[in-house]
Order: sequence, then C-alpha cells, then structure tokens
Amino acid sequence: MKSLRITLAAIGLLAGCSKLPTTTDGVIGIEILVPASLTLHLGDSVTLYARALNQQGDSVAGVIRWFTVDTAAVTVDSMSGVVKPRLGRGSARIQASVGTLHSDQLVLLLAPALTTLVLPKEP
Repeated sequence: MKSLRITLAAIGLLAGCSKLPTTTDGVIGIEILVPASLTLHLGDSVTLYARALNQQGDSVAGVIRWFTVDTAAVTVDSMSGVVKPRLGRGSARIQASVGTLHSDQLVLLLAPALTTLVLPKEP
C-alpha cells in the first residue's frame, strides 16, 4: 500500500486557527493508507486503513470511522473500513473521520466482476 497523507489545513493556517488542539497529542490530520488498486470489482471488497496524526505528524490514539455519501454505489463498515461495491460501474467517494475532523475523499472506481475464461487445451 502507498501512504497518502491527507492534511486538512494548510500549515500557514494552523497557527491562526483557534479551534485546533493546543496539546501536542491532539489530532489535526488523518493519514489514509491507499490500497494498491483503486479499482473495486463487483463481488470483491477492500479494507481501508488510516491513522490519526498530531501537529508533529506522529500517530496518536483516535477512533477512525469510515463513511460514504455514495450509499447506492458501495457499503462501508464504519468501524472496520471494509468497502463492498453494490454497482459494477461508476465511482464511490469514501472518507475517514476522527471526531469532527474529516479526511479528504478517497475515490474508488467500480468495475464489473472479473470473469474466468477457460480455454481448451491444445492437442
């Protein structure tokens, strides 16, 4: 998996925002580990992973919840991060959250189920 750090505010804005945590272990960002493939085939599933980050970019304790606004396209288990497609085409936007902090959207492409083609043996 590739790691994609999704920061939720520009560094220049961090100092001026009074709602950011003042402790060194407060969550200010969410890092999502991006799956090797962003294409999800009908009948398959993918488990998404993320971690909460503090001001220094270190992991901190935080309950990660997963959700989508594209409920017609996919189901998302909010606690485990398991995503299953309902459709075999299109796309779905997935987000992680810690408390009221939300990540940027991760877009998964939806594709038809993979099929197996069996060819006859050559004589």
